[in-house]
Amino acid sequence: MGEWRTGTRNVSAVYVVLALGGMGGALWFANHFQLGAAATAASLLPTLAPLFMSWVTFRTGAERQAELPLDQIAEHLAQAVQSQWEAEARVRRVNDPYPMAVGWRAAPEDLVEEWSLLRTTAADWPGGLRTAPGEWAASPEQLEGTGAEITRTFAEKVPTSRLLVLGEPGAGKTVLLLRLLLGLLQRRMANTATDAVAAVPVLFPLATWNPTRQDLYAWMSQRLAADYPNLAESAPARFGKIDRARALLDNRLILPVLDGFDEIASPLRSAALSAINEALPFGHPVVLSSRVGEYRNVVRPRSGFPVRLAGAAGIELRPLEVADAVAYLRRDAGGSGYAADRWEHVTARLDTATPVGTALRTPLMLFLARTIYNPRAGESYEDLPHPGELCDTSRFPTRAAVETHLFSAFIPAAYRSHPRHPSQWSPQQAQRTFVFLARHLYLALNGTPDLSWWQLPRATQRSIPALVTQGICLFFGTLLAAASLIAAVWASANILGTILAPLVGAVLGVILGFLLAMPGWLVFDTELRRPTSGLRWAPNWLWLATGTAAALFLMTAAHWSFALAVMVGLSIFITFGLGTRAADTALEVGPMTLWSRDRRTFWALTLAVTATASLGIWVPVVVNGGFVVGQIIALAVALWIGLTVAFTKTAWGAFASAQYHLALRRRLPRNLMAFLADAHQYRGVLRQVGAVYQFRHIDLQRHLASTPDGD
Repeated sequence: MGEWRTGTRNVSAVYVVLALGGMGGALWFANHFQLGAAATAASLLPTLAPLFMSWVTFRTGAERQAELPLDQIAEHLAQAVQSQWEAEARVRRVNDPYPMAVGWRAAPEDLVEEWSLLRTTAADWPGGLRTAPGEWAASPEQLEGTGAEITRTFAEKVPTSRLLVLGEPGAGKTVLLLRLLLGLLQRRMANTATDAVAAVPVLFPLATWNPTRQDLYAWMSQRLAADYPNLAESAPARFGKIDRARALLDNRLILPVLDGFDEIASPLRSAALSAINEALPFGHPVVLSSRVGEYRNVVRPRSGFPVRLAGAAGIELRPLEVADAVAYLRRDAGGSGYAADRWEHVTARLDTATPVGTALRTPLMLFLARTIYNPRAGESYEDLPHPGELCDTSRFPTRAAVETHLFSAFIPAAYRSHPRHPSQWSPQQAQRTFVFLARHLYLALNGTPDLSWWQLPRATQRSIPALVTQGICLFFGTLLAAASLIAAVWASANILGTILAPLVGAVLGVILGFLLAMPGWLVFDTELRRPTSGLRWAPNWLWLATGTAAALFLMTAAHWSFALAVMVGLSIFITFGLGTRAADTALEVGPMTLWSRDRRTFWALTLAVTATASLGIWVPVVVNGGFVVGQIIALAVALWIGLTVAFTKTAWGAFASAQYHLALRRRLPRNLMAFLADAHQYRGVLRQVGAVYQFRHIDLQRHLASTPDGD
């Protein structure tokens, strides 16, 4: 049904554009061949009824979309979240060659609530329990588990449904949360018949949250609307004037899975944890992950008031077992043969305190090591470095030295010749690009891990070439604005022939000049546009009044024909009545999808606005006997307005300008989106979180941002 409505709305939009274009063409032919403009206009009157019906269909499509019940919106979100993270698990090779055995034990007692208090409080909590007390763990020790058991641990064993997940850097916290999220979605699907409005688990990377600037609900609402654009639409009317994201949060239909508490700036962590407790009080399910040391500093600070996640049980990820790490490295190298035997010197040291033995005890370091030293299918190991070099304590005297080497060697290894998925970018090009992007995230975007394509223009705002480009756009825009002002004053004086004529012309010239100069001013605009996914009819009644006033003015003061004056008025109304819409979360939404849809919307909006603007600019020039040069200028002005509106309502135009500018300076590839998609799907350098990319691990991003040029 949703696809039928979308298709009907698209057909209606096309009909409106074609009908208006046909009207303009008919009037042009009538004037050119002296057929009589009045007779032609009369013959076009019967088309107004189907034109109105198409407009109604286009309008009601958006209204029906906004009337979805909240539980159905939650269901669409659950489908989108599940599709997104199942695809991400495949890309991250979570199950290749097999799921890594990440285990956990109960968190240290001083970091969590007393177990007896959790059980007592949960049993007395009003409103009923999510699970039966008989299923609760009798003690924290019974929380211990491995791998996929995390879903049952959270859903059944934790009395309060509030869980703290602790672990060292690279220990596998995010992947464990991913497994928990998918497991909860499976349980939600199985219980749909009895619990149709169960909360949808959603992963929120906390690194992008500043608790001193936004409360948690406002930030989560903004994040939901960014990752799942359909949630930015208005909620059903009974929930008030809020968007769908906020309605889901207010009605507890979102289960927040908060990842990376340690990635919040150190001075803000205490305030952040207090804000989480305030926004998500006892009785509200929540999952929070953090590194152990950073969380301990908040719970047991040297100075200040201690804060902890209220009502939460806790688990701490264990280091990988030596036997599991050895088996994993050898299995990834084929299991047997010389390629697997190359790890002999390394695996012999995994149970020792040597630098390599302590470094290769986390999933992250094992992933980097296997990418660098293990051959892919169809690739020879003879051309690869030997993993035995990691045992050289003169080169790598500490654990940190081993980890730094693995980070440095990862990008060249990911971009070496691939038998099945060859890269069109060399390792040197990839390294240069990732270093620039990592620095961009820190310098221009305050250290966020979110690599959003629509924020790329911020990387060019302070550059001298960008200022030159801005100056050129502003210069030509100002020339057009001045020309329109002079033309309006002259035309008004000749048509009206009164003392007030220059004043009227000046007012009209300023309005038209502002529209024509807008692209020049837009390049100075620091507010970035959000991605869009299509056109919608969003009339502004101010423009309807403007179009009506213009038509009346042309008929009474300028003595234009009724048909021509009405066409100018409709042109103004429709030109500025076209808007954009967000994507449907029931469909797969990702950076590439949003980029492609926004680019398509940019050109569709440009063509639609140019066509409708031509009715009010080009057609009058033709009907009034304008020369060919005048007609060309009129079409150029209409195209300029089309580009202006597209720039103001989509993100692709500013992104494309920044991309080409940075490509000319050899900072980025010419096709950045293809590069990012390749880095995500085939190289394992990036991960996808909703509508943005992130580096596979925050430590990889930090390493690249601190890498000197040329390395």
